[in-house]
Amino acid sequence: MSVIRHLSFFKNLRKSVNFLDSVILVLSLKLKRKEISLPVLKRKVYIRRKTKDTETFEEIFNQNIYNLELPLSPETIIDAGGNVGFATLFFKLKYPNSRIALVEIEKENIKMVEKNLQGLKDIKIYHKGLFNKIGFFKVEDPYNASNSFVIKEVAENEPYDIQSTTIDEIMQENNFQTVDILKIDIEGAEKDLFEKNYESWLPKIKIIMVETHDRMVPRSAFTVMNALDKYNFMLFTTAEGTMFYYNMNFIKL
Repeated sequence: MSVIRHLSFFKNLRKSVNFLDSVILVLSLKLKRKEISLPVLKRKVYIRRKTKDTETFEEIFNQNIYNLELPLSPETIIDAGGNVGFATLFFKLKYPNSRIALVEIEKENIKMVEKNLQGLKDIKIYHKGLFNKIGFFKVEDPYNASNSFVIKEVAENEPYDIQSTTIDEIMQENNFQTVDILKIDIEGAEKDLFEKNYESWLPKIKIIMVETHDRMVPRSAFTVMNALDKYNFMLFTTAEGTMFYYNMNFIKL
């Protein structure tokens, strides 16, 4: 990083992290440390080398893709595509009283989630895929990257890596009557999620933060927007490829 980029990174970190821990994070990432101790937050951040972890961390805490001033104070959050836990960490720092369900498909990422979120309360971790029904799936890595795993459905009697869960199941298990934030970054599986069986849960979502992946699954964006259009969602803004939709049945601007 250049000096200017370091200063910019520090300034952006300060939007969600205290002064001392922000300094430590910038210096530690420059030094490519795998374990970063944050004395004020009293926790550690773990980042693997030769993965997309640093890129993902900077996307969330430097580019601040989820750091939007919202018209509500979120209490219930679903983080679909939790990767190594950085988005949930961000949400917990910004909304400390929130209850969060994190869904991630890849076992090594889940290990990192457990480390990065250790000690935080009111977080339930699902090592499952998010889909429009309960099913069985192989986990594939077509791009050889730690943040682009995909799922492929298989028959119940075939070898599989994980089962799926649904929004309905997550809401029921966590006693979420509504979901304030549904964050979705699931590498093309959003097309299946919004293709069918969304009628019961979609009207209960207040804000959706979704990244679509047409390059991986054609017509993903169309499928998502077509479903949202049926339930009075408005595209409020975009940030680094993530679209922010407000359910106008809940949100008053």
